[in-house]
Amino acid sequence: MDLFKRTLAAADRIVVVDQEAYEMYADLVDESKLRTIPLGVDPDVFEYSEPDDSRELVAIGSLRERKGYDILFEALDRIQEEYPEVHLHVFGDGPLEDELVAQVKRLNLDENVTFHGYVDQSIVREHLSRARAFIHPSRSEGFSLVRLEAMSSGCPVVVTNVSGANEMVRDGKEGFVVPIESPEPIADAVTTLLSDYELTKQISRQARTRVEEKYDWRKIAEEYLDLYRSLST
Repeated sequence: MDLFKRTLAAADRIVVVDQEAYEMYADLVDESKLRTIPLGVDPDVFEYSEPDDSRELVAIGSLRERKGYDILFEALDRIQEEYPEVHLHVFGDGPLEDELVAQVKRLNLDENVTFHGYVDQSIVREHLSRARAFIHPSRSEGFSLVRLEAMSSGCPVVVTNVSGANEMVRDGKEGFVVPIESPEPIADAVTTLLSDYELTKQISRQARTRVEEKYDWRKIAEEYLDLYRSLST
């Protein structure tokens, strides 16, 4: 910790990626040293298209406890009561795969869930481009690039209120921000999107615009250049 504090003290500027990190470092250093510059994506990599009027959902991430897939499957159990044709595509693998597959079977969701494992990113992008929603039910998370990738594709997002979520996704605009460990709010948000295609298209456009305006790597690179220029003068 002493080495960490000495490193902070020696730094001319400290770049953080979101407000939560800013507040943490503000307790350790003079705020004049801090600069918030988020991570980002290249929107051109993700071809924008309005979501299909489909019942397809996407979740991406390793199959670990902190990713909250068990909560997502509980939510899906509620969703399929109203929309029995709903289908969730899960991309990723991990140590809880057998346990989560067993949960899906126990909930009789075999026909509603496909575990794809890790696949080529072009396949993931294809699914995101036509999905009705991307769901990110994490219990804890760093700065999540996968949210930005979904938004860049024009996919409305349903995310838990973990680190930086409220900055990236404004509730009701680019998607929905829901409490951690709560299947009901996830189910409510998804059914809202499934029941209102016009709202889905509106959120889709806003999600893409949000990335272009705030999280485009080209704009972020300019922010870093401005920072370096300010330090060299």
